Amino acid sequence: MSNERFGVSELAGKMNMSRTTLHRRVKSAIGHSVSQFIRNARLSKALELLKNEPLTVAETAYMTGFSSATYFSKCFSDYFGYPPVDVTKSTFDGTDLEDHKDENASEESRNLMHNFPVQTTSFIGREKEMEIIIDLIKKNRIVTLAGTGGCGKTRLACEVVAQLGKDFPDGIWFVDLAPVETVDLVISQLMKTLELSEIPGGDMMKIIVESIRNKRLLILLDNCEHLQITCAEISRRLIESDPGISLVVTSREALKIKGEKVWIVPSLSLADPTTNIVLKRSELSEAVKLFADRAKLNNPSFEIVEENASAVSSICQGIDGLPLAIELVASRTRYMDTKTLLHRLSERFDTLPSLDQGIVDRHKTIQSTIEWSYNLISEEEKTLFRQLSVFSGDFDLTAVEEVCSKKSLPKERILDFLSKLVDRSMVQTLYKPGQQMRYVLLKTLQKYGSRLLAENGELEAARMRHLEYFTRLAEQSYEERLKSQLDWVNRLEQEHDNLVAALHWTESNDPGMFVRLSGALGWFWRFHSYYSMGLKFLEQALKKESGRTESYARLLYSTGSMLSITGDSKRAIELMNDSLKIWRKFKNIEQEAAVLRDLIFPYYSEGDDESSQTCSKKCMELARQTNNLELINHCVGYVCFNLVSAKRFDQLKPLLEEYLDTSERLNQPDGIVVARHLMGDCAMAEKEFNESERKYAESLKTGIKYGNVGQSIFDLHGIALSLAGQRRWAKCIRLDAAANSAAGERGFSLRGVAGFWDEWIDTYIERAKKEVGEELTRQYEEEGIAKGFEKAVEYAMDFHKD
Repeated sequence: MSNERFGVSELAGKMNMSRTTLHRRVKSAIGHSVSQFIRNARLSKALELLKNEPLTVAETAYMTGFSSATYFSKCFSDYFGYPPVDVTKSTFDGTDLEDHKDENASEESRNLMHNFPVQTTSFIGREKEMEIIIDLIKKNRIVTLAGTGGCGKTRLACEVVAQLGKDFPDGIWFVDLAPVETVDLVISQLMKTLELSEIPGGDMMKIIVESIRNKRLLILLDNCEHLQITCAEISRRLIESDPGISLVVTSREALKIKGEKVWIVPSLSLADPTTNIVLKRSELSEAVKLFADRAKLNNPSFEIVEENASAVSSICQGIDGLPLAIELVASRTRYMDTKTLLHRLSERFDTLPSLDQGIVDRHKTIQSTIEWSYNLISEEEKTLFRQLSVFSGDFDLTAVEEVCSKKSLPKERILDFLSKLVDRSMVQTLYKPGQQMRYVLLKTLQKYGSRLLAENGELEAARMRHLEYFTRLAEQSYEERLKSQLDWVNRLEQEHDNLVAALHWTESNDPGMFVRLSGALGWFWRFHSYYSMGLKFLEQALKKESGRTESYARLLYSTGSMLSITGDSKRAIELMNDSLKIWRKFKNIEQEAAVLRDLIFPYYSEGDDESSQTCSKKCMELARQTNNLELINHCVGYVCFNLVSAKRFDQLKPLLEEYLDTSERLNQPDGIVVARHLMGDCAMAEKEFNESERKYAESLKTGIKYGNVGQSIFDLHGIALSLAGQRRWAKCIRLDAAANSAAGERGFSLRGVAGFWDEWIDTYIERAKKEVGEELTRQYEEEGIAKGFEKAVEYAMDFHKD
């Protein structure tokens, strides 16, 4: 507890886990990061010590691993809502003396701060970032805080260096370069800040160096982006002149000099507005905390309550959690409530002017701070920036090269210009070890770029290139969906925002392309359980075209396949048979076999066993003609399904083992999931309920891993059926309710899919409800629904928990 260096890595080591595993498990269990968990544990212990021991604030801080009593007090107040001094009972004891000592230390630190702007508002969040940056400054002589305009670089830098007085006894100096317009005035501004006099004809840089020689001081160079080359040279000379000098730089791009440590300032932390918003102040996201604080300045009665929490979170999401944007929008709570603010002004957030008459021009609106950055880049970089605004969500380099290249922006130069936009904080990077680098524009920047794209008459051509690229990608995925299923599932999930954006645009602008793209994505929507959204696009596409083309055949097949899952078996049969006619016309036996395979299921659901068996035999016959191993294995799955339905388990079991083995060798996630689920069906049919529970759990785990939520819901329901067979009524009813609720949310039903499944529901679930009675049934169902799908999965996987 007292070891301030005991952190995430040390805890992971003690727990014998990787940092990633520890973070995932702690986050899942309590909703906090590991570092938050450690800090909160320290604070809880501190509260206990203050209540029971005659300790000062500083003593308590150091005993619980805080190196600074001031920082401890801040964390304590944020967590508990009151300062640590309030915990002590005595009115004048060691705590009061410590408070005076802290105040004196703070006053001494303030006296060392020269030329710093007076802050008139509270500083919200950034505790972890401040710890990191302080550590960087102590280990590196020049630290640059880089980031997009409005992300709070200057305020963060000021808050950080204010805590470093004891490390720089000769002073901390703030050099404001924002008003400096020409490079020759940079040194003059530095001399003015350091209170040095110019000597006519003298070397001003030499004067500065001589005046600070043998001193231990820190200089904060603020807003260097428009004077980067000059600032880089001055910084280099300062660092090389004396080992006692340290620099902190704020800029939208790094200075790129030897010894510079760059730290990218992120936006404030955000919360998903669709999830339950925690209303306890200590657990609100940083963005929401800042919004609430600034809103209260403009409307003293404002507070975060259940009715406005989601609207505030949505506002913060829409402006990327940028502190400047939050302050500008929050000021409008003087005139309207947050819901009205969100609905009336969300499209104009970037142009809302500041109500502060004294604010600098580049901070008067979000658009003006973006324009400041935009005007500093080259014409080629401006062109690429505008083109990038056509993307929705994140994107990779290949997409940029294919979509954005044009005569004035050759493909071979794209990477150079993109790298410069990253350097200038106009584009963010997203990277995970072992994965391809991806890029993203903040929403505010994307909206600004899109506006410029339209004003320059470039929007339609850019949209068409974007559409053509992602349509080619989707059609390639359709052709390779069996051979490289897992790769394509992961890639399309990454690109889904762009694919959906392309669909929305082409629906109104190019019906033929809308049909092509929708039909090519049907298989993916089915696998990743995008039932409602996918079916909406597919149905819209069917209204656009009826030509007997391969694109239309693919659309008919995709729509029918989706309908067979969501419960409209009759129409599924009609559409897929229509698709078969077209594929036969083109003599495409691979597509014919695939459609026949998916027809097995809806025929069975309609009670037409004969047609189901015929499709089963025919699809296998055609698949073997193609010598396509992936297609053959794909067809084997529904042959296995027919054998389950016919209760021919002796024939089925060895085939299932082979099917699972082949699916794993071919890396076909849907085959792996289906094989394991059908093994659960076998055990369930033979009333081996403990075995069926474990088999369904294996399938559930696999489905979650590969993102097949629809199949996972059936697996969760299978576990409920197995528990009923074990007479574990309460858990059975909870999971049954959770599975039915999850299915309903995604647009399908657990009934009407397979006759034997409906029989098991009637036999086992209804028996469980009868055994416990109506009142307990209602209670258990409410408890199951309240869990939600993810918590229900955790509950189901804990085999010993009732």
